[in-house]
Amino acid sequence: MKLKFCGATRTVTGSCFYLDTGDFKFLVDCGAFQGKDEIDMLNYEPFPFDPSQLDAVFLTHAHFDHSGRIPILVKQGFKGRIICTQPTRDLSMVILSDAAKLQKEEYERWQARGKKDSEGKNLSAQGSLYEQRKPLFTEEDVENTLDLFDIYPYGSSVSIHKDVEFRMRDAGHILGSSIFEFWIKTKEGRDRRIVFSGDLGQPGARIVKDPDLIREADYVVCESTYGNRLHKSKDETVLEFLSILKKAQEDGANVLIPSFAIERTQEILYEINLFVENKILNNLEVYLDSPMASKATEVFKQYPTFYDEDARRLLEKGDDPFNFPGLITIDSAEESKRLISKKGVVIIAGSGMCTGGRIVHHIKNNIENPNTHMVFVGYQVDGTLGRRIVDKEKEINVMGQNLEVKAQIHTLGGFSAHGDQRDLRYWLRGFGHSPKKIFIVHGDEDIAIGFGTNIKSELGVDVDIPKLNEEFELK
Repeated sequence: MKLKFCGATRTVTGSCFYLDTGDFKFLVDCGAFQGKDEIDMLNYEPFPFDPSQLDAVFLTHAHFDHSGRIPILVKQGFKGRIICTQPTRDLSMVILSDAAKLQKEEYERWQARGKKDSEGKNLSAQGSLYEQRKPLFTEEDVENTLDLFDIYPYGSSVSIHKDVEFRMRDAGHILGSSIFEFWIKTKEGRDRRIVFSGDLGQPGARIVKDPDLIREADYVVCESTYGNRLHKSKDETVLEFLSILKKAQEDGANVLIPSFAIERTQEILYEINLFVENKILNNLEVYLDSPMASKATEVFKQYPTFYDEDARRLLEKGDDPFNFPGLITIDSAEESKRLISKKGVVIIAGSGMCTGGRIVHHIKNNIENPNTHMVFVGYQVDGTLGRRIVDKEKEINVMGQNLEVKAQIHTLGGFSAHGDQRDLRYWLRGFGHSPKKIFIVHGDEDIAIGFGTNIKSELGVDVDIPKLNEEFELK
């Protein structure tokens, strides 16, 4: 039985793990690489396996770095099943359709500029790196994936092949996110149990449930996004968020929140709803300037059975946790542009790492104002505009303009959909000494190595930090 690590190795994006049992070939996730150009261009490299020979893709959740290359698989001959929860299927279609549209628009803009970037540099003269930047897939390719989805609930063991059984457990990361357990029968007739963490959430999240603990495994593949730090408590984070909103309202200043359309946006709306419902904030104008986030919120509303107790209690009282007086949803680009005249408002827009989308325009119009508050509520991948702002660069280039960063920058890690070092260690301790090996993935190289070293010392278990396309024989 072979396990190959085809992404998320010593980096956070591109999750893709290939298993070959001999009679059954499958992936866990098939996500897009994001970040610096040399990372992003990995999306154009051939897969280190034949997509037409795959029997299945087990999708842990909808985020683009876990689902973003599935339409490419289908284009290249994949005809197997995509296995996930119902919310994951619906949210994936929202994300992938939006990505197809944005890629097409960006490619058309690039061609209209004479194959120059937003700063006027001739990219086509730099060789194939930029010549390849055509859309990875189209909206038609996304539609072709829809019929391949198979939906399963949490907790049920399913025999998908004579030698392979799987079960999904709640990862507590976003709505419908899953941990995958596999029981794989070896040629000797023994079962080998392999667990993939997916992305693990923080216990105590407002909307989704806590991650499930799993007690036994022979092999564990575990994420390490925040394996080197501790988040502030949720209560501290909420109070800090409230103080930012109040200060901005007093000063008549704008608050910009670059937010991922799925989970993070809904959690921000949830918290502001509580502030408004409890009359802690009054007359606050909040603009949700993200059509994809609006669509994702509608998906969230369809699946209350996946909510944690807090959110379900609000629903039972008749309160829509994602809506409140003062919330205005922006649909068209023209409406978005008119926000330039607004003062003393909150603008929630994508993308979450400021790599594109409407937030870039709002940054351009607000970043040089020292009264502006910019609130980051999610992980910023190295090489993204969001990471440069969080790293306190004094000057950034936005849409061809060099701008001074004068806005007040806040990072609220307590809103992260990822567990921190303490949460990851707690989850791994649930296995005790049972694993033969733990593979550490989905973390920047120094973080993954540091976290892996700590886990090896703490649990006394063999730990490996794979490199891209490294293959292991699971005995």
